[in-house]
Order: sequence, then structure tokens, then C-alpha cells
Amino acid sequence: MKTLLFTLLVSTAVWGYGDNALYWVPHQCDEGKKAASAHGGHGRGESAMFAAMNLEGNASARLVLPDLSVKKLEMNLNTVMLPKPPMGGYYALVLNRQTPERIESAVRYLSLHGRPAKVSPTRLTALLKSALEIVPNPLHREHDRYTASKKYRFTVMFQGKPLPDTSVSLETRRSGSTSYRSDAKGNITLTLPNDFENVRVGRTENRPSEFLLTVRNRSGSTDYVSTLSMPYYVNPNDYWQSQELGAGAILIGFLGGMLLYRRTKKEVTHG
Repeated sequence: MKTLLFTLLVSTAVWGYGDNALYWVPHQCDEGKKAASAHGGHGRGESAMFAAMNLEGNASARLVLPDLSVKKLEMNLNTVMLPKPPMGGYYALVLNRQTPERIESAVRYLSLHGRPAKVSPTRLTALLKSALEIVPNPLHREHDRYTASKKYRFTVMFQGKPLPDTSVSLETRRSGSTSYRSDAKGNITLTLPNDFENVRVGRTENRPSEFLLTVRNRSGSTDYVSTLSMPYYVNPNDYWQSQELGAGAILIGFLGGMLLYRRTKKEVTHG
């Protein structure tokens, strides 16, 4: 009964999102925030708890560490609690569920604080985590973030190989679904929408939103469904910063420095 109630409450908050595919969302309850604080922080202020959306029945959850070791996670009311990170770097939160007719997976990458692992995240993204998977190509740097109005590339992989000519949908909390088709190398390139509301000046003044990529593929008598969910942030250039003004200021500063240099050199010569 508690599981059903929890699922209904969370699903109501994001009604119509995900088209019944499994995906991860950060748990915004006070317990999740307190746990993140108690565990020494989980990177970018993320919750230490994550909820599996659209999950009915049993599923297995695991956390893949930067060194590619794996820790099994216990699910309680469709949520998992992250352990204290033993090392810093990128982690992969993976959910798998299988029935005779359907194999589902959900992946989310987390940048967590801890002792530097000094391991390239490309090893983590290259690791086979499910039969069907959407892989960031590349995954942004640990101190960077997905940002609205910027282009990003992803690769669709099936059984360890790029999957060409396959539809991938992009959804956000505020935007409807947009479809992309993978090219001959399994790649798609997309621009994250600037669909934030009530934006305030300053990065820390705006909470991130969520984007969800979903891919489906049928092989033989089995349907495969996989998602990648990640946070994305306000682009300062869309609001309180301007690249053109910044470039202009640099140019003016450069010209001003040249004039000052020439004047100083001329005074020294005539002195």
C-alpha cells in the first residue's frame, strides 16, 4: 500500500512525463537533503536519494563507481539511498528490469565529491550497463554542467554497438517531446531548450531542471527501452550575460592597452 501511495504521489507531480519508461529523478524530500549533507556532499547539491519513476514490480539498482567497481543498491518504496562516495568523480546510477517481453533500463550520471579517483569518465560511459543505452558523447567535465541553449551529442548503443537510424525522444519538465534520429554512427545532436521560468540573476539563484532521453528498439520478440535523465541549468548568456558584450569589452581593453603602451613607449623615447 505504501509503495502504491508513493508511486501515485510522485507520478502525479510529473503526470504525462516519460511515457511509461523507467527513469531516475532526485528525491527532493528533507531526508534526501540531510543524507547528502551527512555524507559529505554529493556534488552540485544533489540529493542523496533518487526515485525510480514508472516502476511497477521488481527491479535491480546498482551504482557503478569511477573505477568501474559495482555496488548493489537496496530499493525501498521505489527509492535508493546513495552511500557515502569513497572517491570523487563520475558515477553511474543504473536501474534494470526484465520481463519475458520487455527489457528496460534507466541510467543517470552523478558527479560526486571525494578523494580524486583520477579516472577518465570515458571508461564509465564506455562500460556496457544495459543492452540498449544512450551514452553521452562525451560526458561533460566534472566541473561543467548541461546548460540550456547549448548543443550536445549522444550515442545510441545496442548490445555494445552503435545503433543507427533509431528514434530518440527528448523531454523536459516544461517542454513536450521532440524526436531525433540517430545517424549512421548512432549519434544524435540536440540543443537543450531554454524553457526556464522566473529566472533570477545569478547561477545559484536558479534551480536546475531535468531532461529525459528515451530510446526504444525491438529485436526478435523482445522490446528494449532505455532512458538517460540528467539535470540542466540556466544559460547566463540567455539572461544576464552576453558573449557579444564580453567580446566587445575584451576588444576595448586590448585597444586601450595598446594605446597606453604606445604612449608610454613614446614618452620614454622622448625622455
